[in-house]
Amino acid sequence: MEIKRKDIIVCGFALFAIFFGAGNMIFPPYLGVLSGDRWFTAAFGFLMSDPVLPILGVIVTAQLGGRAIDLGKRVGWKFSAVISAICILIIGPFFAVPRTGATTHEMFVAPNLPAVPVIVTSVVFFGLTLYLVLNPGKVLDYIGQFLTPGLLIILAVITVVAVVNPPAAAITTDTPELFKMSFKEGYQTMDALGASLMSGIVLTDLIRRGYHDEATQVKASIMIGIIAFICLALVYGSLTYVGSTVSSMFTPDMDRTAILLGTVETLLGNVGRFLLGLGVALACLTTSTGLISTCGNFFSDVTNGKLSYRNVVIVATLVAFAISLLGVEGIIKIAVPVLTAVFPIVICLILFSIFDKKIKYNGVFIGGVFGAGVIGIIEAINLFSQMQGGDALGSLAKTVSAFPLGNFAFEWLIPALICAVIGGLLGKFANFGGTRDDVYREQAIREEKRAKELQENA
Repeated sequence: MEIKRKDIIVCGFALFAIFFGAGNMIFPPYLGVLSGDRWFTAAFGFLMSDPVLPILGVIVTAQLGGRAIDLGKRVGWKFSAVISAICILIIGPFFAVPRTGATTHEMFVAPNLPAVPVIVTSVVFFGLTLYLVLNPGKVLDYIGQFLTPGLLIILAVITVVAVVNPPAAAITTDTPELFKMSFKEGYQTMDALGASLMSGIVLTDLIRRGYHDEATQVKASIMIGIIAFICLALVYGSLTYVGSTVSSMFTPDMDRTAILLGTVETLLGNVGRFLLGLGVALACLTTSTGLISTCGNFFSDVTNGKLSYRNVVIVATLVAFAISLLGVEGIIKIAVPVLTAVFPIVICLILFSIFDKKIKYNGVFIGGVFGAGVIGIIEAINLFSQMQGGDALGSLAKTVSAFPLGNFAFEWLIPALICAVIGGLLGKFANFGGTRDDVYREQAIREEKRAKELQENA
């Protein structure tokens, strides 16, 4: 089937809108303030983490089959279910959703209604979220039709003003390991963790449009990913530059939301600040509703209905409400160790899965994930300990950070490759982990069984 340009453009903008979370806007300006005249290095590091990794994740998952659990299946189906569940919880009730409520308070409610405490904002915000999740309608669809274009217009105006009439010259900075810091700042968007889920949405839309051939679906997914990548890169790159133009007015020790609000107020005044805050608040509501709903569907599906959608979304919303009271910076801090542990594993799966058809033995994936996971866990334990005033595994963490590619936040890659080679050799000579054919044979059996169950239940 011939791929239609209109379909690619429409789906590409849709994928961009899915990944373009309003809460993500707080990170690039902060990096701009941090980096000053080196804003391009900071932007490049951030973009390598997001959107490069999420878009790669969407494309790779589409190639593997299009479901969230497909990304980790070469390691094992149980592992895949566990890592998928962890990612869902991270982008759901643990971090991403609570941050939407906290961002709404700090960017819209607090600046305009300073007497309103965060707990009141969170009660209203998550009450609306739960209502919309349990009573889905077209309200969010209508909001979404205008929200993303509206936010993009405001961001475009901010960028143009910053380029034509910058508030001040970017300061000179000497921040060490700027690329690494910016790359890991991109972890906080958590988009890469949800990439496998977004792949399913893209494939479903392509099938609805008549693209049933697998090869055509993968090719179309790549083209869609390129469109989304360009859009996201323009937004995040522009915001980083904008942040650099106010680097003499703000400091990196300020809250990220305060930097974004202060930047907009400097460039567009109180009206611009109000409009951006309102847009962010509404966008955060649509994001929280979508992610809580996704969480409910995932756990209901993976447990074959043993955990009901209703019960899952109620619990998830209550958890998100409680965590939101920590505030944006508090949520970011507790997320850092967790993301440090999980991201190397997810990135390893994405990179290795690019060569899925070329890798015969599953031991390669098992070894790679093991190597990446060990390094990530060591660094996560050390970071968590430092947050408590200690230095657990400090010497080991320093050794790890000195590994090749450590300056680029890929200190786990060489250990992962070494373990992957060992796993591959064990797979070849000791039948460790089985082969690719074994996995896809089992997948076919699972899908056939699931189809029969759905038909019986129907």
